[in-house]
Amino acid sequence: KSIHSPVYSLIVRLQIAAATFEINLAMGYLLGSRTRERCIVLYSTPLLYHAPMACSLAARIAAAEAEVELELAYVDLATKQLSDGSSFLTVSPLGQVSVLRLPDGQLLSETSTVLVWLQSNATRADRRMAAGSDDFFQMHRWISFCATELHKQLFRVLFYPEATQEVKERIRALAPERFAVLDRHLTGRAFLVGQDFSAADAYLIWALQLMNRAQLDPSVHPALWDYQQRLSVRPKVHAMIASDEIKSDEIKSDLQRKTTNKV
Repeated sequence: KSIHSPVYSLIVRLQIAAATFEINLAMGYLLGSRTRERCIVLYSTPLLYHAPMACSLAARIAAAEAEVELELAYVDLATKQLSDGSSFLTVSPLGQVSVLRLPDGQLLSETSTVLVWLQSNATRADRRMAAGSDDFFQMHRWISFCATELHKQLFRVLFYPEATQEVKERIRALAPERFAVLDRHLTGRAFLVGQDFSAADAYLIWALQLMNRAQLDPSVHPALWDYQQRLSVRPKVHAMIASDEIKSDEIKSDLQRKTTNKV
């Protein structure tokens, strides 16, 4: 075929791209794992730095529901180490998840931002929201509510080892009012926003998974309780939670084994 044909040009461009990827991949392996990550990132799916059962689980759920493919880099929040032994602090100076490395190498931190990015890049067309639409702002509203009123207001203190029991009880006393806000909103609604699952639901369903551990009881709020029961058994939501529970148990067992070996 003519070298000037569109098909020939496309084939050449694909061959060049493939060769470039192989060169970058080889250089990454020669120069070490951290360099390898930087070399591959331009050609890979988004990479989520994830600690099992932490708030980055909300990002996993949002991605699964929106059919956004993710790679995972597991983080030990206790040691601030990645699974390859390198320091997570080089990625996130505060040592906190969620962090998403985009295909172009940019980093997005803060669970709220990561969730909005995932929703905006949904592979499923029916899950995308037009920026500036009413539903888009309502999604922001409820993501912010989960971040400020549940995640930071309640869990940040209740799971803080240095917090006294008296302080924790004061914080628990704040929960019913917040549950009531959610209950009123969810009465007559299947989801937080619109007629389908959104990233806001991913954040809330993650938070609801922690209620028992936090010694909080949302079951006295019928709409909120029904919402939790329905959404927890959605196949993709259930799969992400179950996967995280298994990985969390593996990490705990590994830590116990290392502790025993040291003794």
